[in-house]
Amino acid sequence: MVAVGELLASALVKIAIDKLCSAILGKASSMWNISKHLKDMKVTLETIGAVLHDAERRSIKEEEVRLWLKRLKAATYDISDMVDDFEASTQAAGQEGRNAVNS
Repeated sequence: MVAVGELLASALVKIAIDKLCSAILGKASSMWNISKHLKDMKVTLETIGAVLHDAERRSIKEEEVRLWLKRLKAATYDISDMVDDFEASTQAAGQEGRNAVNS
């Protein structure tokens, strides 16, 4: 039987994609001209999501696929954490900029 954590891999990819979309649309992406990189990451995550959809079905019978899912899940957490860190740092930088203007 497929572990619950493996079934959640697609949901994790969806969360990471949503976070990337938010970052792409945000003001911060234009400040550092990184929107192309964020868009590339979004495409990569969408590809991972499609692969995960197929892999989750195959993981019931194939041990190797369960291992792939575990690794992809870990990579998705890493990307999601990176986006969180990016958003936090840009919000902090934006707040500092607003404070400097208002002083």
